[in-house]
Amino acid sequence: MKRLWLLATILILSISLAGCSRTQTPQPSDIKNVVITLERTVCFGACPEYTLTIRGNGTVTYEGRRFVKIEGTRTTTISEEKIRQLLSEFQSVDYFSLDDSYEEFGATDMPSAITSLTINGKTKTVRHYHGDFTAPGKLTELEDKIDEIVNSDQWIK
Repeated sequence: MKRLWLLATILILSISLAGCSRTQTPQPSDIKNVVITLERTVCFGACPEYTLTIRGNGTVTYEGRRFVKIEGTRTTTISEEKIRQLLSEFQSVDYFSLDDSYEEFGATDMPSAITSLTINGKTKTVRHYHGDFTAPGKLTELEDKIDEIVNSDQWIK
């Protein structure tokens, strides 16, 4: 009986500690050092291929490659409020606790989105193939929110 109790206790502690080991998305110690990226890749059709790099000082760099209205590099700025809004979106999906990769092929010929967040010197990158049906919907929402907040449509459509 003691052995069963001991095994049960160890199991409960292991489960509890596993829950504590999740990496929480940190708050920035200095917003100016934050870097957010979104890269969208091509698909079998004409999906836009581009990269956005957003820095904590408000600088946004767009690099359009294929199937976009504007190819090449463009730079603009967004407000600190929008940077904070983006950070809030990353916090709300608990970005640092997401898997590094959602790249199973539930459907073929789909585009991918690769996001990253550098905050307090730590970088997390998530590769998301849009044909992977195991990816959380909140990840797709985050990717779309980055485009929306930056207004990437000005270069893409």
